Amino acid sequence: MMINFIIVLAIVAIGACLGNILMSVEQRVSQARQRVRGVRSNLDKLDATIHRLHREEETLHAEIEELTREMVELRRKQVEVQQRVTEAQSKRRPQILILTDRRNPGDKEWLVTVVNQQIGEIDAAHPLAVEWARGRQYLVWAESDREAGERANRRFSARPGYQVKSVTAVKDDLYSASPAQSAA
Repeated sequence: MMINFIIVLAIVAIGACLGNILMSVEQRVSQARQRVRGVRSNLDKLDATIHRLHREEETLHAEIEELTREMVELRRKQVEVQQRVTEAQSKRRPQILILTDRRNPGDKEWLVTVVNQQIGEIDAAHPLAVEWARGRQYLVWAESDREAGERANRRFSARPGYQVKSVTAVKDDLYSASPAQSAA
C-alpha cells in the first residue's frame, strides 16, 4: 500500500509538474499569438502605406508627364515668339538719330554711321552690342561729308572704341512716314 501511495504521489507530482509546464507553454503561446497579431497589424498598416505610396507615385508620374508636356509646349511657343521677334527686328527700319540740332543755312543732310566693336568684345550680352557693331546712323548737318565726319568724331572721340564707319549724303526724304508707320 505504501507503494501505491508513493505511485499515486508520484503521479500527482508528475501531473502538477506537467500542469505547470502546460500553463507556462500556454502563456508563451498566448504571448506569441499576441506578437503575431501585432506583427500582422503592422504588416497590414505597412501594406496599406505601400499601396498609398504606389498611388501617390502614379499620381506624381502623371503630374510630371503633364508638366513635361506643358514645358515642351511652352518651349515651342517660346521658340516661335523668339523667331517672330527676330523677324520683326530684322524688318525694323533702321533708327536715325540726330547728332546735334545746330545747323547753318547752307548745310546739307548727311548720314554718318558710327560703330563701336569694343562693346561686344567687353560684354557680348549687352543689349546694344549688336547694334553698335553694325553701326548707328546719325543725321548730321554740315557743308561737306568731311565736316560731317569731323563733327561725329568730335562727339565720340572722348570715348574709346567709337569710329566713323561711313558718311553718305541723304538722298531720300527722311521726314515722310514710312509704309510700315503709315499702316500702323
